[in-house]
Amino acid sequence: MTWIIKITPDGRGGHISTTAYDPRTKSAWPLRQQSTKMAAIYAGIFKGDRGDLDPALLPMVFVVEKKRKAFPDMWWGVSGLLIISDALRRVVEAHDPGKHIIWPVEMLTKRGEPYPGPFFGFVPAVHAAAISESHSDVRISEERFNPATPVMSAYTSPRRVHLNYSYDVGIRRTDIPDANLWWDHGLSVPQLLTSDALHDAIVAAGLKVIPMKRVLEIDD
Repeated sequence: MTWIIKITPDGRGGHISTTAYDPRTKSAWPLRQQSTKMAAIYAGIFKGDRGDLDPALLPMVFVVEKKRKAFPDMWWGVSGLLIISDALRRVVEAHDPGKHIIWPVEMLTKRGEPYPGPFFGFVPAVHAAAISESHSDVRISEERFNPATPVMSAYTSPRRVHLNYSYDVGIRRTDIPDANLWWDHGLSVPQLLTSDALHDAIVAAGLKVIPMKRVLEIDD
């Protein structure tokens, strides 16, 4: 079976407010200072867009906006970047060795004091399109054009399919990739899916991660 990892927070959370900034040097994420356009492209890849990342340009230091005593093993941070613990990193790499982008990062208080880690930035790097629109709880929006201004942005689609917050999803078995974690492009916004094997390993290890929901696998 397969599970979907919820992108929007529910009652148990999933987001921790952070900023890509180092108060010790008073410097922000270098890429954002160099090019806001490139930083936006990287943020899109963090959230599931296809693309390549230069390791030298990735954010390495984050400030946690509200002081914490402890962290979960997985959460959404600034620009939609996933942050994971070392325990979760080991579980992921045991199931999908070498398939994802993982690098060490620092988490700091506003005063620049480091939280005990280690912590890692995490970008799932496998992509597929297994989600079935007709077997999922979705809503559809369609762009209506004014004949006087027929030009459409290259980043706009006239028809967008959004997953509702029920997270009721059906996926085609034949389109499931050879991976335990992947970004799925069956709808307009990428969704993060995980295998039963990875889900069960996370549960067995007692890790605190973003809420998941089992999806329906179909022969389509």
